[in-house]
Amino acid sequence: MRVALVNDFELVVRGLEALLEPYRDEIVVVEEDVRERPRRTVDVALFDTYGQPGDGIQRVRALAADARIGNVAVYAWNMGREHVDAVRAAGARGVLDKAMSGSDLARAICAIAQGQIVVSSTFHRATTASWPGHEFGLTVRESEVASLLLQGLANREIAEAMHISEHTVKTHLKGIFNKTGTRSRGQAVARIAAHGEFRRITSS
Repeated sequence: MRVALVNDFELVVRGLEALLEPYRDEIVVVEEDVRERPRRTVDVALFDTYGQPGDGIQRVRALAADARIGNVAVYAWNMGREHVDAVRAAGARGVLDKAMSGSDLARAICAIAQGQIVVSSTFHRATTASWPGHEFGLTVRESEVASLLLQGLANREIAEAMHISEHTVKTHLKGIFNKTGTRSRGQAVARIAAHGEFRRITSS
């Protein structure tokens, strides 16, 4: 099975590549796309919705419409049923929990490549440090808020993108300010933008 890994952060792409490496007899990662669509023909594009405005629906739709991509699988944490239904309606044939083991992920990718629909029954929070900003001590949700903050979204827009309240966004922002040693939105943006993984957002 030929697979493309599609994600805005190289850190996550490299982690996925390592996770699938033991199953290279079945799955070959032929492309790693950071902020771009695959350029080669693949059986499955595994797309991570982390830090995507609008739930990543537009990117799912674009990937599903690409003739070079056989099937789209979405890879995510904390995805509610509404979001699952939305990405499925946009063309994703798989919606997979990031807490899956490497073997379960490999099996799911193979099943999706063969035309099956695979949707995880539950989605869990991350338990390992594998997201941008973990060096600051940011939680996964704080990291997602930070990535959307860097894209210029207002609190209301961040709340809508993440399906949380504006109050919760403000709580996450306070955590970001505290952990990055900043006191304002502007200072936090400058500090986070200087960080290697987050810098990709502001340089693209």
